[in-house]
Amino acid sequence: MLLPGAIMRTFFLLDIDCFFASVEMALHPEFRGRPLCVGGLRTDRGIVACPNYEARKYGVRTAMPLRSAARLLPDNAVFVRGHHHLYGQYTERVMAILRDFTPDVEQVSVDEAYLDVTGCLHFWGHDPRRMGEAVRERIRRECGLNVTIGAATNRMCAKIAAGVGKPDGLVVVRPGREQEFLAPLPVEIVPGVGSKTLPRLHTYGIRTVGDAMAYAERHALADEQGSRVRAEWLHTLSVCRAIAACAVPSDEGITGHDHVEKSISRDRTFGEDTADRASIEATLYYLTERCCKTLREDGLVASTVTVRARFTSFTTVQKQATLSLPSSNEEDIFAAALRLLALLVRPGDMLRLVGVKVSGLEDIGGAQMDLGITSAEKFGTLHRRLDGLQERFGYDSIRWGITCGVKTRGEEEE
Repeated sequence: MLLPGAIMRTFFLLDIDCFFASVEMALHPEFRGRPLCVGGLRTDRGIVACPNYEARKYGVRTAMPLRSAARLLPDNAVFVRGHHHLYGQYTERVMAILRDFTPDVEQVSVDEAYLDVTGCLHFWGHDPRRMGEAVRERIRRECGLNVTIGAATNRMCAKIAAGVGKPDGLVVVRPGREQEFLAPLPVEIVPGVGSKTLPRLHTYGIRTVGDAMAYAERHALADEQGSRVRAEWLHTLSVCRAIAACAVPSDEGITGHDHVEKSISRDRTFGEDTADRASIEATLYYLTERCCKTLREDGLVASTVTVRARFTSFTTVQKQATLSLPSSNEEDIFAAALRLLALLVRPGDMLRLVGVKVSGLEDIGGAQMDLGITSAEKFGTLHRRLDGLQERFGYDSIRWGITCGVKTRGEEEE
């Protein structure tokens, strides 16, 4: 039961369909309807970075050698090296549109974002389908991209719904219907169930999400710490319980006064892959600065910092650290981010993307701050004054020297 005055949470997971290929088709409408591979030419030694759905019908997959893809595809197929310097700009354009619909946007990759639309649904008659269609139509009209949206009362279910809706779909899972929606789906649709986990689940007769939920319920009282229980069984049971947990309706609700955004993140895809340490660190500082500005605007401090890096190979890694004291100052958060970057990226590594996230958020009034650390208070006052100047005269009117070589979002959109 919902508490009086509480609101059922609603999350969107937005996924840009075949992102790189979709941008190329937006730039070249003549490519639409034809198999398309982004990553290189037919005879190049390399891999397919992104095939469109027409190419996937022929068996082409991401990371397949270009020459293998060429053998599968007909003569009218298109192979392009791509416009990687533009992909980040398209991501920024989409994210800017999303923030027009809700301030609670968490970008999780170059082509995915979670939206907490709980506080905005009343503008759409509390109908997530109406709001979702409006989001999709605006992105299609302004960016030329098709997107898929999954909507549900929790993030896991929203992500699965988006997977079911691909391509170019909108799937809404109504409150209380989560288990009914999930039960018949193949278990491999659940994030985290991959090629290694799937055979283990099949060993226990688990082939659908419903099987997993039933299995978890049967073994809810099992002694997971018993010496006779094999590690493989423990792993399988933990996956099953995670699946079951995501199917439980999120009926706790929130009021309009006690919701605090769980995290704030900013990513940047470089125009070209780079190993320039100074450029990477400057970009990381700029992204940290944007996160901190949002913290100060919302009267929040963060206790956890996460840094994410994506390499030329499209491998993505991340690490997080906890601050000694919650903060909204760049000095504290960037120092932690810089240490994490050093652990993630070795000198000479080529990066496609770097990002930073702050989480463990608290209201400034509720955070336990050490009043003896006057330097933190001084820096906080300085940053708030700089925020005010930039708000009044523009970001470029006054900025830290480390970010002078970093293009701002406004410059990217020009």
